[in-house]
Order: sequence, then C-alpha cells, then structure tokens
Amino acid sequence: MNLRTLEYFVVLSEELNFSNAAARLHIAQPALSQQIRSLERQLGAELVDRGHRPLRLTPAGSYLLGSARQLLGAYEEAAIGTREVGRGIRGWLAIGFTRSSMYSVLPPALKTFHRRYPEVELRLFEMVTEEQVEALRKGTIQIGIGRQPEPIDGFEQRLLLSEPVKLVLPPDHRCAKRKSVKITDVQEDPLILYPRAIASRFSRYIESMYRDEGLVPPVRYRTHEIQTAIGLVAAGLGVCYVGESVAEQGRSDVAYRPIAGRRAKISTLQATWSSTDNSPHVKEFLGCLGEQID
Repeated sequence: MNLRTLEYFVVLSEELNFSNAAARLHIAQPALSQQIRSLERQLGAELVDRGHRPLRLTPAGSYLLGSARQLLGAYEEAAIGTREVGRGIRGWLAIGFTRSSMYSVLPPALKTFHRRYPEVELRLFEMVTEEQVEALRKGTIQIGIGRQPEPIDGFEQRLLLSEPVKLVLPPDHRCAKRKSVKITDVQEDPLILYPRAIASRFSRYIESMYRDEGLVPPVRYRTHEIQTAIGLVAAGLGVCYVGESVAEQGRSDVAYRPIAGRRAKISTLQATWSSTDNSPHVKEFLGCLGEQID
C-alpha cells in the first residue's frame, strides 16, 4: 500500500464509478481496477461492492476511506510545510540579544521580519554578549546581537551600529549643564556599571575609558539592567554610561552628556552567526537588520 494507491481509492470512493475516476486520475480504467484489486489483496478485505449500481463502499472500504484521507492530508501538510521551511516561510529562528539592542536596531528588524514571515516562530533570548558565545556554539541561538563581541572562529560578524557613549548624570550634578564632560571631571563620582557580570564587554569597556585617562574606575554598584543603573543615577548615587540610542529614548529625570576628551568614545553593536548556517531564516533576518543600517 502506498500513497498513490490510497489516492486512487479516495477518488474512486468520491466518483463511485471506475470510468469517471480513471478519467479524473488521467489513467486507463483497467489500470485503476488493477490498483484497487491489488490494494484489496494487500489488506485482505473487499473495499468496493462491485455488484451494486452505482458502486458503493463496503464497511471495510468506508473505514479505510477515513484513514486514507487523514494520511493523504498529513502528507500534503508535511510537503507544504517542508517547502515553506526550505523557502524560509515557516520554521523558527533563535536570536540572542543584549538589552541595549532593544533601543535601536532590533525592534524594527523584528517587526519587518514578522510581517514578511508570520509563520516563522521567533525564539528570543535576552543575554549578555559573553553568554551569546556559548549559545551560538551549542546552537541554542542562531544569531547573536551583542556589544563589541570578540571574533569567534567559524562565525561571521556584521557591524550594526556604531554610536557615541553618553555619560548619565543626576540633573543637579555640577556638570549637568555643560555641553560635554570629561571623564576626569567625574573621576570621584561613584561609578554604576551594568550588566552585573564583571566579565561583561560593555562594563570592561567603560572601565578601560577610565584607565586610558590614568584613573582607577570608582565602581560602586553593579546592576543587571540599564534602567536600574539610570534609576540609581536619578537617585543621586553615582554616574553611569549608555550608548546614544539608549540616551535618545531615556528618562527625563537624568542628564545625558557627550564625553569630551582626546578621542571619541564609541560603542558598537554587532550581529554574529555561524559561517556554515545556510538557513534561509538567518539570511532573511540578517537582511532585515541590514535595512536598519542603510
């Protein structure tokens, strides 16, 4: 028994006439009769009452008809699903992202991708850049979006955003009304870092800005979230740093100021994915991210 024979049987059960069914199937009537006889021998049961006019199904034939339609329907659904996954219309895509990416390139890319491929399930994992490395290697995520990620063997990277770092000050801070502020101007202010992980690339970058000025970073607090860090600044407990995209959508109870100095302080946001991942979903989402760069 195969799918083609089941299809022949279903068409015959709908037409209840060998000639009409054969014409609909574009085969000769004797060939159809032979296929149905072969099916009956395989199953050990008569499926069609040939002595009745018009033809009618036997109880065994009626039972098989329901099962045959389910099997053919499941096959068709599987075939359609496979084609759509192959074309990137259906399936799933796992993305790891840093929280700061939600202030810039990620939301519009997600919106565009979901509008074009509504059948693709988006699996989103918020994680710091360092966590994305292991997740990419294990295949937990297919694309990582992180702050200044280090190169990984076997993976490709694309620059998504390069933006100035802004200093976040309490509104009554002595430097809050200046157009720009030097790091040396706030060298004694408690420093609030995020994410909390000491190994965080962004946290280490901020600390390196102090060391470039010959200063010891005055770290007082470490938090998990950007908004928590900014909230601590608003409470007058210190200062912190954010990318310009965060500052543009930030709170009104703090002051955001450019950093003055010998060189611009720039933070980057990059996408990382496996060089061997040929998934159409990955390619299409990278295209959506690319649209945000143009």
